[in-house]
Amino acid sequence: MDQDQTLFVSQESLDIALNHAKLGFWELDLVNTKMTCTPQCKINVGAEGWATVSYEDLIGNIIPEDREKMQADVAVAMSPGQGTYHSEYRVIHPDGALHWIEANGKVLYENGEPIRMVGTTLDITAKKDMEMLKDELLSTATHELKTPVTVIRGYLQLLHKFVQDSGDEKFTEISRKSLSAAERMTRLLQDISGPAGRKGDQLVLQKQPFDVHALLHEIVGSISIVSPTHSCHVKCSDPVFISADRDRISQVLINLLTNAIKFSPDSSGIDIMVDDMQDHIMISIRDRGIGLSGTEYAKVFEKYYRSESVINKIEGSGIGLYLSSEIITRHGGRIWAEQPEDKLGSRFVFTLPKP
Repeated sequence: MDQDQTLFVSQESLDIALNHAKLGFWELDLVNTKMTCTPQCKINVGAEGWATVSYEDLIGNIIPEDREKMQADVAVAMSPGQGTYHSEYRVIHPDGALHWIEANGKVLYENGEPIRMVGTTLDITAKKDMEMLKDELLSTATHELKTPVTVIRGYLQLLHKFVQDSGDEKFTEISRKSLSAAERMTRLLQDISGPAGRKGDQLVLQKQPFDVHALLHEIVGSISIVSPTHSCHVKCSDPVFISADRDRISQVLINLLTNAIKFSPDSSGIDIMVDDMQDHIMISIRDRGIGLSGTEYAKVFEKYYRSESVINKIEGSGIGLYLSSEIITRHGGRIWAEQPEDKLGSRFVFTLPKP
């Protein structure tokens, strides 16, 4: 096989792969707004069969609600120090159907001036439809859970009063923790289902000073009751005070700890470390379970993302880490996942700023 034939086969394979992925390519001249598109790009943006597609044509195919956001994303990409373009918008296809498009690109410069943008388009309608379906199911499930949780909370209040009057300290503490967990679940359900817990698309935080060390021991004590096969070791001896939403941080810690237990069926040790820095605290939760692959560390906080290695093996919705990320980011902190030095299991880390 000669070199030309080898190149031909390689290009043919590339074309097949791109067609299968439905990935379209485009180029935009930023001086005269002339735009060139591959056939797949035209299909993606609702211009199949068109001889040419101009930038104005593209804007015209985008629904009015998304045009301003798309153009703002282009402007951001062209601003100094940026150069990377990303946008998601809806376009109208010839049959009247709405399609979600993900567009990515890069700005090319000449003598410091932006002259061209090159990039790709991808039809992500199926992904968006699945997300909206899951959101609807989550909303329905949350609504249906509110009534039974309210009933459980009422019975736990009666039980706690009865046990408290009996004078048994051990069972009084167990009933108190059970009632506290039910009350926390009630507040979280109210936040998810109603507008009171959100302002626009952002969580509303109820910040108060509290001791992280005390909160961790409270959560570990509750988890040890429902997961006696695992031991959580807290490496933090002194009080560490921060100002944050206690219920939300509890939600993050419970999610990370229950994940560590769930994904460590053959290992019982969970290490929790609190580092008190000058302007922030850092909390890490390390397990020795099945771990993540190299590419998954950057994906696990995406909404509804689930590792392919655990789908159909371990139950989950793919929303817990996404919500944890949203909570920590809203507090002004950072959250990430990393592989421990011995490459056993995973370590999840987040920071919270000090007041």
